[in-house]
Order: sequence, then C-alpha cells, then structure tokens
Amino acid sequence: MTGRFALLALLLTLAIGVSASEAATLTAHSFCGSRCGQVSAIHGAGVLTQHGSGLTLGTVGQGTIAIRDLSKNGSRDFSVGGWDRRWTTSDGYVHFAGRGMSYRAWTTWTVRITGGWGISTTTTAVGWGYIRGPSNHSAWLASRWTLRSGLSASTWPHWPTAGKSFTISH
Repeated sequence: MTGRFALLALLLTLAIGVSASEAATLTAHSFCGSRCGQVSAIHGAGVLTQHGSGLTLGTVGQGTIAIRDLSKNGSRDFSVGGWDRRWTTSDGYVHFAGRGMSYRAWTTWTVRITGGWGISTTTTAVGWGYIRGPSNHSAWLASRWTLRSGLSASTWPHWPTAGKSFTISH
C-alpha cells in the first residue's frame, strides 16, 4: 500500500512541474469558461482519449501518449516529460513512449493514452472522451474514474472493459 502512494506521489510531482508564473497563466477556465466539466482517472490501464478546450494533465506509468495540438495559435500548447521515444505521424499527432511520463495540454487538443499501468489524469475542459480498461483488473490496481458535469458527479469503480464514451461539460 505504501509503495502505491509513493509511486502516485512521484508521478504527481512530475506532472506538477510547472513554475508559478506558468501556473497563473494556465487556468482551464480561461479556455472553456463556465462550460467546463471535469474528468479524473487514477491508476488506470487501457485506453483513454480526450478531446477538448481547457487543461488536462497527468501521468503514465508505462505506455504511449499521443497529443495533437489543435489551437492554431502558432505555439506548441503541450509538454511531455520522461519519454524514451518520440515520433510524429502524418495526422499531426506527436507520440511519446516510455515509463514514468507526465503530460500537460492546454487550449484545444486531443490526447490519446494507451498504457499498461499507471494512467492518471485530471482534466477541466469542454469536449468529449472515451475510456476503456483491460479485460481483467489486477488486485493491486485500484483504478477509478470520475466524470463531473455541473454539480453532479458519477463515479465508476474501474475503467469499463467494454469502453465508454463521455461528454466533458457543465
């Protein structure tokens, strides 16, 4: 149990590697206003795709992160740390593979994560997504995810093995 908390603390520390000045300018509500909804997921394995306007950040214990910046503002509005391999595909996605990675994307983006373990994300945005867990759940893997739309929160105990599409909004 202590090992899981230490791993989560390490991964969250990597994800929060934002200077105080960047943190002040990267507020999700400046991108999606009062329409923002929230998605949170921890300790996941499988596939997580999110498309939206706002802010998403998280960690991946082992897997691949594919990000497509859709902001069209002339700057790269995402960052990824801890990757071992990087490549770009013709459809505009930049892929990062490795262990112990962290990511952030802001403005308008699509993020696709495929991972064997340790996928965690916190998103405040307006958009949509898809989540699918593995066909079996390891006993130590306490994967959870939450979708908040307005004041109501829906929590599912594990990432759904059949997959589930969702809308991120208020």
